[in-house]
Amino acid sequence: MKNGTAAQKWIGWILAGISLAVFALTALPNAQASEDLAMVRMFEPDEAAPLPHVLGMLAEAESLEQSLRNFLFYGYYFYGFPFFSFSALTLLPLKLAGMLDNLPLVMLMLRQLVSVLPMLAGLLLLVYLQDGWRTYRSVVLYVFLLSVPAVLANHFWWHVDSLVFLLVMLVIYCLVRDDLKFGKCFYIAAALIGCATAAKLVGLYFFLAIAVLLLMGFLQRKICLKQLIGSSLLFLLIMALAFLISNPFLISYWARQEYQMTFSKQMALLSQGYGVVYEKGLPQAWPSMRMYYGEAVFLLASLILSARAAFKGPNARLNLILLAWFLPLTISVVGFTHFKYQYWLPVALPVFSSFYTLLPEKIDLKTNKQKWWNTAAAGLALLTVLGQFMLNLRADLAAYRARLTRAQDNPTIQFYFDAQQALEEEGLAQPALRVYYDYRLYVPETQDWESETSYELLSYNYIEQKDFDILLLQEQRILDYLDPQAKGIDAQQFANSRAFYQDALEGQVRGYRLIFENAIGRVFVKVDQQPN
Repeated sequence: MKNGTAAQKWIGWILAGISLAVFALTALPNAQASEDLAMVRMFEPDEAAPLPHVLGMLAEAESLEQSLRNFLFYGYYFYGFPFFSFSALTLLPLKLAGMLDNLPLVMLMLRQLVSVLPMLAGLLLLVYLQDGWRTYRSVVLYVFLLSVPAVLANHFWWHVDSLVFLLVMLVIYCLVRDDLKFGKCFYIAAALIGCATAAKLVGLYFFLAIAVLLLMGFLQRKICLKQLIGSSLLFLLIMALAFLISNPFLISYWARQEYQMTFSKQMALLSQGYGVVYEKGLPQAWPSMRMYYGEAVFLLASLILSARAAFKGPNARLNLILLAWFLPLTISVVGFTHFKYQYWLPVALPVFSSFYTLLPEKIDLKTNKQKWWNTAAAGLALLTVLGQFMLNLRADLAAYRARLTRAQDNPTIQFYFDAQQALEEEGLAQPALRVYYDYRLYVPETQDWESETSYELLSYNYIEQKDFDILLLQEQRILDYLDPQAKGIDAQQFANSRAFYQDALEGQVRGYRLIFENAIGRVFVKVDQQPN
């Protein structure tokens, strides 16, 4: 903003103030409910699973070589090195200060600096692309995008999606800056796509946007056919090299093998489901879409406005890129995978940004009625956006309050203490017990229990092989897997699991007896366990 106009500087300062306020407000709930790893896992398993691997990247080592190995070969390849390295570097100051054992502070740092900060940066860049921080419309657009419930929800956990969103916006910025010259910015975009692909494979969905730009360049005689082919091949080469550089663990044969197996498993989980078949398609996706993004009339109006802006207006090329980026990923996350709100973030927010075209560049009451309200459609669309904004605020306030107090008088946390009391009353609160617990239950690590959880469906084979003394089963998980409409990916395995869960529901798990149950879960003890 050094060479910007006075208006741009003022708008920039206003946006910076809003960003600082959002960053501070999200820190309050993000500092809560992370007293131990069990609490993190109970509220968000997707935070707890990769956390030990990030901490392992910073583990003490006997040599520099071992430190580099720890950092590069982190061993959890569901997400790429850009996410893990950024997360580990975020925690490096805590390591140097000897505070890595302070889990609440660790989680606060990860949520704020890996989730909140990149999302804010990406949204600011999106607003800049649309309005250039030139007018009040930048502030209105930024505030609206911040109000989208999906954005707030993504602020509340440590995950890869904010970093991906920022990389996506940097790609789009470079493509716009390139202006069909197919020069340096175009190839920087290729490198960024490679990095985004390394982080979460999302970069692959830019294929349509890149093809549209190359075709436009050819049709407008910016490049000849030979240059089009050469630019395409060079773009793919740079993207591939950036992908490899962004995932340096691929230099190891064993890491490549593990990455390939993880990739295959992840694709199967996304396309089929986690043990049970997940429904796909718009009817399945709609409840989450509505909850996190808005009502149908708003989503439809946003898509229409985006399509209109792609072919008419000063930012037509930008909005054409956004539309070409929107279509492939939307088709994929709605039609071919089980929809989760974070999957749609990188494409939904850019499409929403087109609503700023409804606002006049300058507010002038004398001419505004003629220029702004000249059609009923524009007025109706603006009222739709305003109505959605009010609905967003109501949802955000409820979500914020719930997040701020989620650990207070929490029945799932209380279930652990109720289970302990039940075991004491049975005279079974003894050391060296092998305990299974469902991962959504709160079970902190203790010296007395050797505890274990599983993200897979349970069966008698698993329980008997592990020879657990105590089973802590979540009531809702039992009911979910016994839902008559649930279908297993592996029919025989699912039938075995349902037999176990049916017995659990009836309180008659083979080899165990039920000693406590409530709305949260059930406690089973092995029949040969003797009281103290």
